[in-house]
This record gives sequence, structure tokens and C-alpha cells, in this order.
Amino acid sequence: MDDDSNSASVMPSTLRRVTVAGFGPVGRFVTEQLRAAGVEVTIIDLNPATIATQSKLGIKAVLGDVTDPKVLMEAGIEQADALILAVPNEEAAVRACSEARRLAPKLFIAARTNFVSRGLLATKAGADHVTIEELVTAQAMRDAVVRHFFEDLAGEK
Repeated sequence: MDDDSNSASVMPSTLRRVTVAGFGPVGRFVTEQLRAAGVEVTIIDLNPATIATQSKLGIKAVLGDVTDPKVLMEAGIEQADALILAVPNEEAAVRACSEARRLAPKLFIAARTNFVSRGLLATKAGADHVTIEELVTAQAMRDAVVRHFFEDLAGEK
């Protein structure tokens, strides 16, 4: 579990093309950060309105299910450096890991899951990195408590 929110400013020059599947809040944030760093992003989403809007903004956007090999190929998965599975459907994320790994064996795959058990399945299916939301939430809550008490202690001195 990585938490490097400033990574866009130190993006390696070898990262040129990324496919982001799922354009909800997670996918939008990742896309904005990558594009700000000069990375070419292709979006895959099931919402036709999202695809139309992003296409009008000049972003390559593919309508379809990320588990479909035809959709992955249309998105250029074989030329991509990374695939970010920001889809909220854990079963689809796991299936997409497997399919993307089959089509592009050297591709870096980052997936999101809600639970550790699904994260293990995503890793087994081919994900290189899995962000597990229940662990990220636990870490954020712990950090908030530590910051609160640290600031209180620092203020008392």
C-alpha cells in the first residue's frame, strides 16, 4: 500500500502511456494527476456520457467493459506502460487483471479493491500493485488520530 500523493511531480520519463479503467472519483483524480505530469491517458468506462465528454476534451476514451479483450485492444493496452483499474467492481477488476496480463505480459497493473481477500485475488490474477480500500481507510484514520494528539501535545509546550 503506497501513499505518494505528490508522485506526479516526480513522474519517471519512461512512463508515457497509461490506461485508466473507471472514470469515477478515483479514475478522474488519477487521470488528472497523470495528464498534469505529461502522461498520455486513455480512459475506459461504461458510461457513454463520460466517454463523449472526455472525447470532446481531447482525451482518448473507449466505451466498454474493461474485462473485454476487444475493449482493452481498442484502448491500446499492448502499447500502454500501465493499466490502472479504478473500477469499483472488484470482480471486474480481478477479471481485467487476468485479461490484461494475458494481452500485455509486461504491463504494470494497479488495481483497487475494497477488501484484503479481493486484493489477494487481484494479485494472483496479475496485478502488480493493489490498493486495498479498507487498509487505506484504517491508515487514514490512524494518521488523523496521531496528528490530532501530536498537534495537541506540540501546542501545550
